[in-house]
Amino acid sequence: MRRRILAMTLPFFLVGIPLPTRPAGIPALGVVTQASAAHFNAARVSAGATVYDGDRLSTESGGLLQFRGAGSLLYLPGRSGVTLHRLPNGTQAHLSTGGLVFSSARASAMEILANDAFIRPAADVRTVAQVTFVGPKELQITVRRGALEFSYHSETENIAEGASYRILLDPQETAAGHSKNAEFTPPIRKHKGFWILIIGGIAWVTEWAVHEALESPDHP
Repeated sequence: MRRRILAMTLPFFLVGIPLPTRPAGIPALGVVTQASAAHFNAARVSAGATVYDGDRLSTESGGLLQFRGAGSLLYLPGRSGVTLHRLPNGTQAHLSTGGLVFSSARASAMEILANDAFIRPAADVRTVAQVTFVGPKELQITVRRGALEFSYHSETENIAEGASYRILLDPQETAAGHSKNAEFTPPIRKHKGFWILIIGGIAWVTEWAVHEALESPDHP
């Protein structure tokens, strides 16, 4: 009888004992510095949360989240989600929904994976860019500062600063859907696996994100 009582009451005592979330010695990727209507894995997140390899960050409609890593800054607007992974000298952000703005001081500090495409700074100079999902095979990339290296299925192209671009992946499939659209712009660069179309000036998800990426006194 005493054993049964102990077995029933033990879980209640264990509820109050904090359990370790990461094995000792695993280095963090960075920290959440701003958060509103945002989630860290399955839980609500606030500023100060430590982020590790494999953690997912996401935002609700109207939410925002800012992550600071080594030499990089990542901003998520509303309805966006990423999973972060460790790289040898930086962080990879696997974008699954919505979009993001990133700022990087080194080419190796930040890499974006979206729709099987890789986007990273082209050189070790200050780089600020935005990556947004348009459709299952379409991305919009806006480059505010620096240049980007875009890679998809072993093909690579540099994307210059100062403009917004539409990227069509597997273009023979994607362009067919645009053929009925009179505003479809011919690509400025063609590859077998993707086309790059210029769509004009710079448009950002929010000026707050741009201000943080460009003007913050402790920016990367």
